[in-house]
Amino acid sequence: MDDIRLRSSPPDDGRRFRAWMWVATSLTAVLLVSVAVPLAATLYGVHLLAAFATSLALAGALPLAVRWPWPAAALATASILVFALLSAGSDASPWPWPVTTVIGQSLLLIVVGLMRTWWVGLATWLAGVVVTMPFAFVDVGAAANVVTAAAVTALAFAVALLTAQRRQIGAELFRERAHSASEQQRRVLVEERNRVARELHDVVAHGLSIIHVQATSAPYRVAGMDDATKAEFDQIAASARTAMTEMRQLLGVLRSAGAAAETTPQPGLRELPALVAAVERAGVPVTLELGDRLPDTGVAATSAYRIVQEALSNVVRHAPGADTHVRVEVLADDLVVSVENETATDAPAPEAKGGGHGLVGIGERAALLGGRAEYGERTGGGYRVLATLPLGSDEGLGPDGGMA
Repeated sequence: MDDIRLRSSPPDDGRRFRAWMWVATSLTAVLLVSVAVPLAATLYGVHLLAAFATSLALAGALPLAVRWPWPAAALATASILVFALLSAGSDASPWPWPVTTVIGQSLLLIVVGLMRTWWVGLATWLAGVVVTMPFAFVDVGAAANVVTAAAVTALAFAVALLTAQRRQIGAELFRERAHSASEQQRRVLVEERNRVARELHDVVAHGLSIIHVQATSAPYRVAGMDDATKAEFDQIAASARTAMTEMRQLLGVLRSAGAAAETTPQPGLRELPALVAAVERAGVPVTLELGDRLPDTGVAATSAYRIVQEALSNVVRHAPGADTHVRVEVLADDLVVSVENETATDAPAPEAKGGGHGLVGIGERAALLGGRAEYGERTGGGYRVLATLPLGSDEGLGPDGGMA
């Protein structure tokens, strides 16, 4: 049905997330280069061109990791090693991991951890630690720097892994909720179709029973009937019996295993005043207007009653106290049902929020009869349900053209 639509993907889908990562890493790379180049050239004594090269390699690995993590990891590792070698003769500290290198490697591990499997990030982290491990044997300060850098980058990688796992769990929960909602909607539609099928059985079976009785009793009620005419009535009675048997078999297929048989008569338009009175007792003022030549019995009459019943139930739940107007009339060859309510005067109950399954049932009923249903908020406030149900030639009318 069109009134319930499920989004097919989570809000933060892969393409949008990757685009945001491209933008974020590119801006971060520019900031990192602007800080790392002067720091390497002045404090660590690295030649300006070499400072540009190592800083660009470390910063450029960030946007590169969004699409190609392995080249990015290799580029960042080479930058860390080359910078450590070029700055080995200086007395600056911390070394061989300056602050900019720690920040750049941490950001790289965050990007890889968010977008790739855990072992890709682990390999990236190990590569950076392993290439700088020999410098830890130079002096105590270098050893402490390598251990600190390894711990800080490992922490950044762990945070990225936890964030990625949370995103994955959220995406799985979204897909599960969407699947559950889809299954619930499908189940509601099947149940509504079964219910309509049972109501159709009751209405049509009643007519077939009358045909069978009339055809069977015709030879006894009509005098002077020849044998050919009697045989024709016998054939009509046999066809009616066959049709009723096939309808019961079809209903047995449509009825779910746990569904109880409905033996009570199906309601029609004559029961609408009682329905309106019950709704008014619930605190909703309702005005009922019935047109002329309304069908007394039939599938359309039963469906119209159910549509009004569901629409009024929605008013009671979602718009308590709202003035409501119900109109049922025959226009051309259609039975038109309109239920309109004003803005609610009372707050709806906390449990009033639903999944729109009642509206699904209204639309399904109208569609099964070849009609249509429209529903939505009115321009001036409130809600409106409008259903158009085609009338068949077998719809029962009262003797005066209206309900009997």
